[in-house]
Amino acid sequence: MPDAMSFPEVPLEKLRWRCDPESLPFETTDELTPLEEIIGQERAQRALALGVELVKPGYNIYVCGMTGTGKMTAVQQVLAARQGNGTQPPDLCYVFHFKFPDRPRLLTVPAGQGQALKKAMERLLGDLKHEIPRALASISFRQRKKARLRLAQRREEKLIKRFEAKLAPHFGLLWRDADTSLEPELAPLINGKLMPLAELEERLEAGKFPPAQYKQIRSQHTALSAEFAEVFADVQRLRHEADEEVRALERALLRPIIQQKVRAAAALTDTTIHHYFQDVEEALLEESERFHPLPAERDGSPAHASTPVYDEDPLQEYQVNVVVDNTATSGPPVIFEPFPTYKNLFGAIEPMLEYGGIWRSDFTGIRAGAMHRANGGYLLFNALDAFVDPTVWTTLKRILRYRQAEIQNYDQHALMPSTTLKPEPIPCDVKVILLGNEELYGALASEDESFKRLFKVKADFDTTIPRHERTIVQYAGFIRYICHEEQLRPFDRHAVAAVMEFGVRLAGRHDKLSARFDVIADVLREADYWAGKAGTAVVTRPAVEQALRERVARVNMIEEKLYELINTGLLLLTTRGAVVGQVNGLFVYETEEDYFFGCPMRITAAATMGDAGVVNIEREVDLSDATHSKGVLILSGYLRHAYAQDKPLVLSASLCVEQSYEGIAGDSASAAEMYALLSSLAGLPIEQGVAVTGSVNQKGEIQPISAINEKIESFFDVCRMQGLTGTQGVILPPQNIDDLMLREDVIDAIASGRFHLYPTAYIDDGLPILTGMPAGTYRPGKGYPPDSVNGRVDATLRRFAEQWYALQRGEISTTPA
Repeated sequence: MPDAMSFPEVPLEKLRWRCDPESLPFETTDELTPLEEIIGQERAQRALALGVELVKPGYNIYVCGMTGTGKMTAVQQVLAARQGNGTQPPDLCYVFHFKFPDRPRLLTVPAGQGQALKKAMERLLGDLKHEIPRALASISFRQRKKARLRLAQRREEKLIKRFEAKLAPHFGLLWRDADTSLEPELAPLINGKLMPLAELEERLEAGKFPPAQYKQIRSQHTALSAEFAEVFADVQRLRHEADEEVRALERALLRPIIQQKVRAAAALTDTTIHHYFQDVEEALLEESERFHPLPAERDGSPAHASTPVYDEDPLQEYQVNVVVDNTATSGPPVIFEPFPTYKNLFGAIEPMLEYGGIWRSDFTGIRAGAMHRANGGYLLFNALDAFVDPTVWTTLKRILRYRQAEIQNYDQHALMPSTTLKPEPIPCDVKVILLGNEELYGALASEDESFKRLFKVKADFDTTIPRHERTIVQYAGFIRYICHEEQLRPFDRHAVAAVMEFGVRLAGRHDKLSARFDVIADVLREADYWAGKAGTAVVTRPAVEQALRERVARVNMIEEKLYELINTGLLLLTTRGAVVGQVNGLFVYETEEDYFFGCPMRITAAATMGDAGVVNIEREVDLSDATHSKGVLILSGYLRHAYAQDKPLVLSASLCVEQSYEGIAGDSASAAEMYALLSSLAGLPIEQGVAVTGSVNQKGEIQPISAINEKIESFFDVCRMQGLTGTQGVILPPQNIDDLMLREDVIDAIASGRFHLYPTAYIDDGLPILTGMPAGTYRPGKGYPPDSVNGRVDATLRRFAEQWYALQRGEISTTPA
């Protein structure tokens, strides 16, 4: 047993890396310059620089890494260096398309010209609203118009009088309400009075009019009606000709006014859109009646200046919708969209509610998205937030592939499209930078073959950075930066050393520092809080250590509940005595708060003669992930390698992680499972005060695992809870020695000999520690020594094979005596 034999242990100086405060060239962080640059991440920064500077199709960027590793900061720094260089992007405007009203027209003008165009059109319309009514109300125009209308009226009266003369003396034309613009009614003349035919029919039905006379009148009325229709058609033609003559007169009057005002507006804008002003001029000439004066003005009395000419703007088509205004943009725009919904990224056409509750859409409701505002520059957004809506990825691919962006009114909940408008697409030259994690990158790369063609640059941010003199100084500069930005107390060198040590533990290796700067910043804020509670002017090491303890205390309720179950005996676990086929394995849990903690659990094995091989009970009930199942299958390979070279492996064994009610992940328990199985085969009890962690390969080599500190500390806590005996400890892979950043209480117990850490490189190295018996070395031609663990295992497996084949040959019976 461990107390009777001497085994190599982890040296005390390897149990924790310590930052020497005296090596830090400052007393407090106030002496340092705040560090704003990214620490480490050279690979990612080179990839970012390539993606940003290489202006070729497909060189969009996927920035990969955990939250808090400085992804956004690095991107912003690279883009900030580019933002001052390059061409200022143009303004984008949508206007009415006079030939195709459902296809709004895109105007691209130099930066700042969008608002100039909008104001020029507003001034143009304002001038025309004033000039045209004044011109139309002039005495000379009104006289010419009246003369044209009077001439047309005389022609009309002459035509009608000629027809009325033909109707006399039996018929005439009955005009309604003295309005000669309406078509009169052909009516018979009865007793010197024109009587409508309907009234005559009523008199006939009442017996007050002779039927024979009515029949004669009706016949004559029918014959005259056809001729009357022809006459009134001529009247309508005369009226139409008169309207056209007045319209021509009006055009001749207004053409120079409109041309002058349109040319004045065009002179204020870019010359590339003068074709638009030509269309505006033609449309204004065709629709000049929109500027007609109010009735009061037509009567010759001027309208009050404050009286609105229209209840609704009748000149909506002449407005300018500036969807992207780059007046204040210098160089390529950099747009970060924090809420990357379809509408926010790709714009929308917003409907407007009209009087009466009717919704309508027109070009003035077109709204640009972040993609359009980033045109000529860079667009950043979080990929996971955006791709919740699958149409975002589909639309983004289409834009990047064809380099055109359409604005549509997309509503995934709408049963029918809310508008038929199809605005002219916007030529799109945007470098898209997605922020995401490795899992999403893998999913996109494997599921969509176009992803790697469109995002050829992957900027991968590591969670750790190398620990050396330069990065330590940079870490201190980062602490100074947070203190400066958030007005925290300065950290003295001992507090900085404590933060460094936490960074190393978070990284998981002595030669690394964590790049999880969001977590580091939280520790700084909380340490400042506890320093304030202690009333100190600077943050000291005790404040940092208290912050770290409090961070654990806030989220370790599940851990405490598990220890409580062990202490009360509900979760069966003992750290004393020795048991055959039973080992304490070490597992790690992760909470939703990103907190990891270890938990010892009992692993048992049972072995008999048979042909089932090694059965993983967790796998049989779907509580084992693929890696854990692989680890168990490797055990069969090791058994064949070590014991089945001269005989068949005839074995039925089962392995179980006792009282595990959730899934088991990873292969870090495979070494412990191997020891439990060998104990069962050898019939040797295993020391329960020594826990095992590490994975094993088919050659019996112990392989490193993760979360070594949490696993060791969890078993130490259970041992302390049940009483330290001085023989307890943990078997661990030697490769994990450089990962150790143990708590001070664990280190103290190891230094005083009350707890032990045994690095073992092979399965055989751990057998004497667990059983108190030598492992035994295989000797060609002689096998394993019979008084060794391997010798006892080999003898059992040989006996299983002999009995199995004797049973197959019928030499022994399975019937009990």
